[in-house]
Amino acid sequence: MVRSTRKEGSTSRVEESPNTNPNAVTECVRYILCREGSKVPIKRSEIKDYLSTSSQISQNDMNSIILESERVLKKIYGFKLVQIASKSGVQYIVVLAELCEDSLLSTVTDVSHRQLLVAALTHIFMTGGPVKDDDMWNFLTETGLLKETDNAGRKIITNLFTKQLYLKYTKVGENELARYVFEWGQRAIEEVPKIFLLNKMAQAFERDPNDWIEQYQVCTVTD
Repeated sequence: MVRSTRKEGSTSRVEESPNTNPNAVTECVRYILCREGSKVPIKRSEIKDYLSTSSQISQNDMNSIILESERVLKKIYGFKLVQIASKSGVQYIVVLAELCEDSLLSTVTDVSHRQLLVAALTHIFMTGGPVKDDDMWNFLTETGLLKETDNAGRKIITNLFTKQLYLKYTKVGENELARYVFEWGQRAIEEVPKIFLLNKMAQAFERDPNDWIEQYQVCTVTD
């Protein structure tokens, strides 16, 4: 989970675009920043409901308010809004506009959570595709990050990290062929450079990143 250090200034110092309600923009930015800490996606409808109460805006105002809020978030706080697909309507996640490896996932205050997340993402990346849940549990057990009977630890991965969109945990197949698999979630795609994980692997095994030819090619193309 990533959080940037806020830059000097405040929303009041940013010039508002013409015809945009300044109070609504300020309240929108405030609401997004308050929600950002949980890493759970923010529904556009939730923003609208909040602004309808605090600033009495109309539906027609939403697009301009969101656009102006995005500008303020990026200029002052170093964040950007990423719109994501959802069955329940438009949602947003808040990520750093510019990633820095020194701060990558630094706001996961629980060290064990951060280790689990990095390990899970790395395993999926190095495997080259979706990972069956049994394979994930075996991997995390073998690395000593998760005990075989640690159901609470498993829920961190299947519940918390999926709600935050760091991971996708989905069922594939039917009947006796049914199984659950893990994949990278939208937040991980936006926040975590694959080269960061590959470099960690290289350091751990005292090898060069390009020794993993397929993964290195993916990094140089996508990161």
